[in-house]
Formats: sequence, structure tokens, C-alpha cells
Amino acid sequence: MPTFADLDRRSILDFQDRMRPDLAAATTVEDAAQGLVAALCTEFPTGIVLARTFLTLPLARLPDDLRRAVWASVEDHTHPAALGPTTPVLTLLSTYGREVDWCDRRRSRSHAAIPLSSRRFVDSIPMVARMLHEMGIDLGLGPTEDPHVDRLLGAGWVGLFHVEDARSARDERGRRIIPADDFVERHGVRSVFGLGKAYGDGSIVSVVVFATAILPRATVEAMVPIVNQFKAQTLELMHRGAIFR
Repeated sequence: MPTFADLDRRSILDFQDRMRPDLAAATTVEDAAQGLVAALCTEFPTGIVLARTFLTLPLARLPDDLRRAVWASVEDHTHPAALGPTTPVLTLLSTYGREVDWCDRRRSRSHAAIPLSSRRFVDSIPMVARMLHEMGIDLGLGPTEDPHVDRLLGAGWVGLFHVEDARSARDERGRRIIPADDFVERHGVRSVFGLGKAYGDGSIVSVVVFATAILPRATVEAMVPIVNQFKAQTLELMHRGAIFR
């Protein structure tokens, strides 16, 4: 079985070639995203515990089930959050992993829709706060009709989030960046990484992977073409608003 240690330019190109027809056939961004995470886990069955994609969207563009998840997320936290139609929401678009419940976004209990409503609220979720910080995404860059994310980050921007060892990595306040101790220990999670791309309307897609090996940053950087391809092949779907099934 291939591992992340086998990653090179040829293996990335081969993976992209295998993904190209599936992405082209997708009728929604959700379908394309589910195909991507499933392919990653199939390609590296011994190396990935869980792979997910998230998409930032304004609250008003979410379907009813995800709007309810947003309100549930707010109610579950001690920090208040003011919500409005334009509040950007980190939305779980697809998920695939070693357990059945991890292969359907609708079964997610706590990560289905996280409102990026204030710095204080986001900072109460260490992994999300670190991911946004490392990717250079400011909370002021919420999706609006003005494509200011594209203007500030650049069309070629790629956000990179990298936790080399989930067992020991802590933020500046001493909190574990990946706080789910039981999940990390039971499934042997070591490195966690994410890659993000911005669409012209300000929405940002992020692919997040929980891996079983210690991965250097260079290995994560080698996977940038995969997220670039995903964005390129879903641009038309985003333009048409064909996001959810």
C-alpha cells in the first residue's frame, strides 16, 4: 500500500489524472468533495484516519439542516455569538474515514457548521482558530458579493495548515491544538494538515486530513496541486450555486 512517504511529483500527477473524470462528472460541489476525500482515503488506506472538506459560506446560503447545526453550535458554547445572514460559516461539505459515521456529513454531531461570528467565539475552538491563523484567513474576510478575499489573498493563494504531531502540539495558551485526546490516541493520529483555496465570491474550500504518520511540511506542500485542481474543476458549479445535493 502506498504511504505519504511515497509522494512525489509523478504520484501526485497520477492521482490528479484519476480524479479528473470524477470531478468533471460531479453535479454539485458536495459530490466533487465527497469523491475527493474518498479517493484520498482509498489511495492511502493505511495512512489516513479521516479526510474532510469544509467550505465557508454565508449563513443565508446554507440549507435548513446546516442552519440548524449553526444554531446548535452556538448554543453548545459558552461564548455568545451574534449571527446574521452574512455571517461566514465553516461548513462540513464532505467526510470520509475509517468509521461508518465519518463517511456521511449528515452524521456529524459537532463539526457540521461552525459560525465564524467573532474572534472570541472562534478562539474557543483551538483547531479552527489555528487553521484560520496559519492559512492567513482573517475573520473580516467573510463571503460577500464583493470578492475581496480574491483581491487580498490573490487568485494563486493556497492556505496551508500543519500540525506535525497532534499528540504534543499546543497553541500559545498551552491548549492542545487537536483537543480530542481519545480520537487521537485510539486511532493513532499524528500529523494533521489542511490546504485551502479561495473562490472569486470569497468562499474558501479547505481539505483537512488526519494522518497516522509524522509528516514534514514539505510533504503537505507536495499536495497543493490536488486542491488547485479541485478548485479549478468546481468553479462552474460554484458559479451556478450547485453546492449541495
